[in-house]
Amino acid sequence: MSEPTPTNHILRNNLLGVLIGAVVAGSLAHATEGGIAILFAFAYGLQVIVNLVLGFTHLKQGAAPYFLSAVLVLLIGFGACSAMVMMTLKID
Repeated sequence: MSEPTPTNHILRNNLLGVLIGAVVAGSLAHATEGGIAILFAFAYGLQVIVNLVLGFTHLKQGAAPYFLSAVLVLLIGFGACSAMVMMTLKID
């Protein structure tokens, strides 16, 4: 069995953060009438900014995992926020 690379750690930690945030925010969406979606969006926006800053600081040492994580967080976070808002507002 091979050792996990730093790339695997970066992607794993970012995706775990997205998953935990989505589960917590999704469970609180009805109780807060969708207000948690705003906090959820700010948290993911911050996560994207941190990944981009780290990516630009590691341009010579391998920045691809940071940029990939930023893109994945944007895609998954947008979808999760949209689903929470639609679920709360009951938009069909």
